[in-house]
Amino acid sequence: MNLSSGYKIKLACGIAINVAIVMMAIFTGYGGCINPDTMPLAGVAAMTFPLWFLLLIFILVLDLWLCRRLAIVAGIGVLATLSPFLTFFPINVPHGELTKEELSRSFTVLTYNVYDFIAVDGEYPDKTNRTLSYIIDADADIVCLQECEYLSPLPRWGVYRPQIDSIKQMYPYILIDTAGQSIFSKYPVKKMSLDIADNDVDDMAGFSIEIEGRELSVYNLHLQSIGLTVDDKELYKELTGLKTENNVHRIKSQLLAKLSAANKLRARQARQVRTYIDDDKCENVIVCGDFNDVSGCYAIREISGGEMTDAYAECAFGPTITYNTNRFYFRIDHVLYKGNFEAVKIERGDVNSSDHYPLLTTFLWTDD
Repeated sequence: MNLSSGYKIKLACGIAINVAIVMMAIFTGYGGCINPDTMPLAGVAAMTFPLWFLLLIFILVLDLWLCRRLAIVAGIGVLATLSPFLTFFPINVPHGELTKEELSRSFTVLTYNVYDFIAVDGEYPDKTNRTLSYIIDADADIVCLQECEYLSPLPRWGVYRPQIDSIKQMYPYILIDTAGQSIFSKYPVKKMSLDIADNDVDDMAGFSIEIEGRELSVYNLHLQSIGLTVDDKELYKELTGLKTENNVHRIKSQLLAKLSAANKLRARQARQVRTYIDDDKCENVIVCGDFNDVSGCYAIREISGGEMTDAYAECAFGPTITYNTNRFYFRIDHVLYKGNFEAVKIERGDVNSSDHYPLLTTFLWTDD
């Protein structure tokens, strides 16, 4: 069949558009595989993957409607990026209520960047702190907090003695870390002595916990943040509001430069954490906290080492965000684990007093 020159041009353009979108989806979907020391912008690009995947789905539907030949290219792209998509948008059947037998071998871990118990909206109703109220109501067995440098009355931030007393009654083992990575535990806990040789990797703490005869290592992290100024955040708001005129230079010098530098620092921190895990003789390990990066990022891949499981990808359904200010709508808080247990539930709390949402994970021991 002879094709007109006009049709050939349209087909060539369609192929070019499809290939370009597929390549961008693959690049952003697997950007976390690239060492930031080699290509720091790959990690920045990875943050945009959900948008490229949605565009890929749109193009696939459009191809099926207008030209089914082109759908082959988009279909290959969807298959190639399905794995990172399912990490961002997991599809798991909810576990449901735990049975009595499961409850007997379960334990819960809460990770929460509490912003030093400051309410971002300045609201402290009835002389209570909403962040502390959530922790009390969640009643987790182990609570890993980031940006928690104290546990004492501070009326300015709505922190009063009654809630502190409730926390201390619930958790007989409380270790407050001067760098902010603190832990409340219902089980005996000891702080590890981590050999931190780099001043850029001090926002992490390790704890050894004994849970009814089982040993568990917990690493509580607060990886390098972007460190945006008020002006940077305003620029980002303009971008998310699709106001890009006259901002190209500012985007490059302010946002991309800082995002790239933070990626490099997180990569170094992640390698440090990985050395702790490799040297840890305990087979049961949890790494959780504020990673300041998205699912599938280089830091998560490096820490996981191909042996740790992402609890959210393992048992959640659909996407979520854990940072709730400045339009940074990303899941940057994570829970990784390995050992003789499995994650069966993970819930994001909806309390928005801090600039982060909490994550509560339920684990079941599997060695019985």
